[in-house]
This record gives sequence, structure tokens and C-alpha cells, in this order.
Amino acid sequence: MKKNLDIIFGMIIIVYIAVINIISSSKISFSIPIFILGVTLIIYHFIKRGIENNKFIYRYFKVLKVLICIGGIFFLGIEIFIINYPKYNKGNADYIIVLGAGLDTNSNPSLILQGRLDAALEYIKEDNCRFIVLSGGQGSDEKLPESHAMKKYLLNRGVDEEKVIIEDNSRNTDENLKFSKAKIEENSGKPLDKLNIKIVTSDFHALRSSILAKRNGYVNYSNYSSCTVWYLIPITYTREAFAIVKSIIFD
Repeated sequence: MKKNLDIIFGMIIIVYIAVINIISSSKISFSIPIFILGVTLIIYHFIKRGIENNKFIYRYFKVLKVLICIGGIFFLGIEIFIINYPKYNKGNADYIIVLGAGLDTNSNPSLILQGRLDAALEYIKEDNCRFIVLSGGQGSDEKLPESHAMKKYLLNRGVDEEKVIIEDNSRNTDENLKFSKAKIEENSGKPLDKLNIKIVTSDFHALRSSILAKRNGYVNYSNYSSCTVWYLIPITYTREAFAIVKSIIFD
């Protein structure tokens, strides 16, 4: 059984990626890299004996295994921070920012984005006086900006249109926060550090959005997050660990 763990794990990964993409109405980010990992594990199962029998190749392969183990430990460390980061602060806010997360094939909010919008609706249930900034531009595979679909979703659920502010130029989380900051300061006539901001996003995304919020000059902010549907937890949390590294280095 132990000898076949690589091929079993590889097949589980491939089936998982296939299933979540079939049952989801929108493209699942990071599917291709995870699919490639599954295929790689299966290929490794059939060539590992040849690697072990070739002393020259095996010497370098042992170094690669050490590097993979170090990377795995680093990955687990990031996941611990993602999981334990505070996500459900209900404190008062002057402005709410809902971060975009893709549309489905019918230009409606994806399942993850619906979760964020529903979290915003839950948050404003007791106080509908706050301004809501909907942040999301148009992706290359989308027919309209995400923020426009988000607005329609909220208006259909009774949100006052006068309280909705659209930010429709951003293409990533860093731009979400940067462009939303400009919209808030323009609307309020105050610098951002004089306002309380609530960032509404997904649970797996709370840590990274907070890191980038600090970089963009947010001072008085906190998160209120939606819960990710159970079958997307493995891929979203895996992707987020790599996204955090990317954001820290490049954003």
C-alpha cells in the first residue's frame, strides 16, 4: 500500500479537480497546477524505480526531495497563519468593501463571490446606513465588470442603490484596495485613516487582503469573511498560500 501512495494520491487529485470543475458554474482558479501535480505523481510512480537505480540521477533527486520537504514545511506554516487569522469582526464601520472574485458563465457572481456578497448582506442587516464599495473590474474571460454583477445581486436583495459605490477598474486584490481607497476618500471627503473600514472577503482570503490593506494605507480596518463551501476548501486554501508569497514579493 505504501508503495502505491503516490499513484493513489495523484488519482485522487485528478478526480477532485475534474469533479469541482464539473459541478461549478465558473472556472476554478489554480485547477491546472493542481491537475499537473496529480499527473506528476502518477508519472513518478512508474519511473521511480528507474530513478533509484541510476546513481547519478538519484543523487540529484535526493536533493530535490529535501527541497520539496522544506517547501512543504513552509507551505504548512503559511496555512496555519491563513486558518488562524481573525476573520469575523462585527465591529462598526463607515464603509464596507466587498472584494470581487469572478463571475460564472452567465455573468452572475461565482459561488465564492456570492458568499462574499451574502456576508455583506448579513453584516448590514442591523444597519443599512453604511456605504458599500463593490470592487472588481472585468477579467479577460468576463462579459462585464464583476462590480456591476455584484451591484445587481445586492439591489435584487433590497440594498439601497444610493449606498452602493462602484469600483470597476481593479484586476487583483492589491488594486481592489488601492482603487477602493480613492473611491472612499472621494465620497467621504476624509482621509482613510479617519474612517473605519470593513473588508468583506472569503475566509481563505482574509489574511492576504489584510496584508495588502496595510500596504495601501488602511489603518482602521477589520475583516468580515464568508465561509468557503466545503468542496472548494482544499483548492482555495492551497492556492492562497502561493498567492500570499506572490503578493508579499511582487505586490
